[in-house]
Amino acid sequence: MLQLQAEKLQQSNVKIIDILGTVVEYRNLESGEHINRVKGFTKILAERLMEEYPEYGLTPKSVEMISSASALHDIGKIAIPDHILLKPGRLTEEEFDYMKSHTTRGCDILNSIEGVWDDSYGKLSYDICRHHHERYDGKGYPDGLKGEEIPIAAQIVSVADVYDALVTERVYKGAYTKDEAFHMIVNGECGVFSPKLLECFRHVRKDFEALADKQK
Repeated sequence: MLQLQAEKLQQSNVKIIDILGTVVEYRNLESGEHINRVKGFTKILAERLMEEYPEYGLTPKSVEMISSASALHDIGKIAIPDHILLKPGRLTEEEFDYMKSHTTRGCDILNSIEGVWDDSYGKLSYDICRHHHERYDGKGYPDGLKGEEIPIAAQIVSVADVYDALVTERVYKGAYTKDEAFHMIVNGECGVFSPKLLECFRHVRKDFEALADKQK
């Protein structure tokens, strides 16, 4: 009975996350493809990290939870005005500062639904939402966390999100090739990531590329 209740709760958690993630995609005038790709990239990278670096304490269950919770990394974009979110060009400094607030605004949204879902999913979703734009060198936002101060779930989703942003067309940019995207990430052109995470990323390059092709 307890196991059945746990399974039902997990299904509810996943359903809540998927519904909220779909809302964000509609707000972005996109289908659910971005969320599905990020979830896929996240799972690939997290599984490799689990295998190569057991010190992070990842398990098959936590990998699944991180992959699921990754759908909410941009939930705060619901609160960003259309003229900024959908602007087909470079944002002004003021607009970019407002866009960056999607991390903290998303956390406000997640806090408002506290008690509806499992605490572990809530914490993972919060960490990912707030910290997926932090940088390993401490120059990210919103909190300027550095190195392993950044929750590992957020670090993983950050790489997945950046890769997908590079290889897909957006209102403000064209798509880079998968080869270009790979080298831009490992060369530090799109932020600074953990050396361990980059090593895993190198090892799963082909898996990322296969998923990117499959999801087109």
